[in-house]
Amino acid sequence: MLEIYAVRLDYTFEKNKYDELLTCIAAEKRERVGRFFKYEDALRTLISDILVRYLVCDRLKVKNKELLFSANEYGKPFLANYDGIQYNTSHSGRWVVCALADSPVGIDVEQIKPIDLRIAERFFSKEEFASLMSKEEAHREEFFYELWASKESYIKAIGRGLSIPLDSFSVNIGEKSVRLDSQYQAAAYFFKKYFVEPGFKMVACSCGGDFPEKVEFMEANELYERALRLFNQ
Repeated sequence: MLEIYAVRLDYTFEKNKYDELLTCIAAEKRERVGRFFKYEDALRTLISDILVRYLVCDRLKVKNKELLFSANEYGKPFLANYDGIQYNTSHSGRWVVCALADSPVGIDVEQIKPIDLRIAERFFSKEEFASLMSKEEAHREEFFYELWASKESYIKAIGRGLSIPLDSFSVNIGEKSVRLDSQYQAAAYFFKKYFVEPGFKMVACSCGGDFPEKVEFMEANELYERALRLFNQ
C-alpha cells in the first residue's frame, strides 16, 4: 500500500520541541542536523527524519529505537532491519513530503523559483527540451519544475540517483498522466502528480502504480504531538 504525506513547516517552531525531536533520531543524523547554518535547513532535515520514523513505527507497530537505517551505494536511504517497506522523502520551501510503500518508490517536491531555462538544454533530453520550449513563455518555468520533479522522483525510485544522467531518459508529461521512456527500468514505473499549494510541483513515482488519490497533510506541530505520543508508548 502506497501512502503519501506532506508536512507544512512553521519556522517559529519552538526550540524546546525542536530539541525534544532531536533526541528521537540517530546520533549521526543529529550531528548532520547540527551542521546546518540556517535554522530552516536544520528543521527541514529533522522533520523529514521524524516523519519517516513516525510513519514506519505506525505501520509496522514497532518502537522508534528499534529502527536501523542505511543507504545503498548510490546514497538512497532504506530501512535495514525490516523487509517489505520502502520510503522516500523530499523537501523544498515549507514542505516536507514522504512516500511510504511496499515496493520501490520515489518522490520529489520543488518550489517554483526564477531559473535560467538554458539549464534544461544541458540536463534534459532533447524530447523534454523541445516539449518545454513548445510551451507558451509564461508557462515554461512551471513546466520546467514539473519535468524536474518527475525526473527526480524516477531516479530516486530506482535507487540510483544522479549516477544516471538526467538527459539519458525522458518523461512525457500529459494533462493527466506522465509517461516514461528509459533504458534503465527493469520493471514498469508509474507517475502521479500531486498538489500541495500554488508555487510548488510534486510528483511521486512507483513501480507498483497503486497511488492514493489524496495526500495526507499535517502541520509540524501536529507531527510533533503524534510522533512523541507514539514513540513514548
